Amino acid sequence: MTIMKKKILLLSLTIGLLTICNAQTENKEIKVKGVFSEIVVDKHNEAIKTIGEKDEKEKKQIIESIIKNPNDYNPPVLYALSRELFKQGDKDEATFWFYVAQLRARYNANLCMDNSAKQAVSVLNKEYGPDINKYAFQDIDKLEKIVNKVVSFVRLNNENYDNRWINLHGMWAVQAGLSDEPETRELSKPKVEWEAIKKKTIDDYYNGFIEYVKSQKK
Repeated sequence: MTIMKKKILLLSLTIGLLTICNAQTENKEIKVKGVFSEIVVDKHNEAIKTIGEKDEKEKKQIIESIIKNPNDYNPPVLYALSRELFKQGDKDEATFWFYVAQLRARYNANLCMDNSAKQAVSVLNKEYGPDINKYAFQDIDKLEKIVNKVVSFVRLNNENYDNRWINLHGMWAVQAGLSDEPETRELSKPKVEWEAIKKKTIDDYYNGFIEYVKSQKK
């Protein structure tokens, strides 16, 4: 295995930089180049940072802004929101936003042409999911209602953020940062396919959940 294959992107991205680590856990920052530098994430990174800080006034303001305008924020922000709400004791609301984040992240992964970037979804789920999943699956009937609400929300709302955020977590972004050659590959699937991809992602997500619910009720 080459060293490049051993490298993965960390989810905590500094603005304009990709942080990678190799198998020996050595950190290296790589400047985002070309088309990857056009991906809009600064606002979202700042929101995540504010949610994680101790300034309660600023934290309250950004949480209110996200909940009021959820379609303007990418999935990593909604994941961070869910954890903060859970910590504050608003566990059902946290569960809702966690699964919205999860479903939208899956949709964005399905739009992404760089298969290596899709690992971001599982990384995010492992980072933010354990406590919320443990809580949610204690009451399957309540969870079923929440998931129905999640599916309806994602189905009826359009995303206003840059779906290419997930491309920053793949090897194409790393390779572009290490190369002097411009990235010429398409980062996302053709836009004419997006509606069908979104529908299939939602349907697969919902059907998978319903099958699980049925198995628990036998």
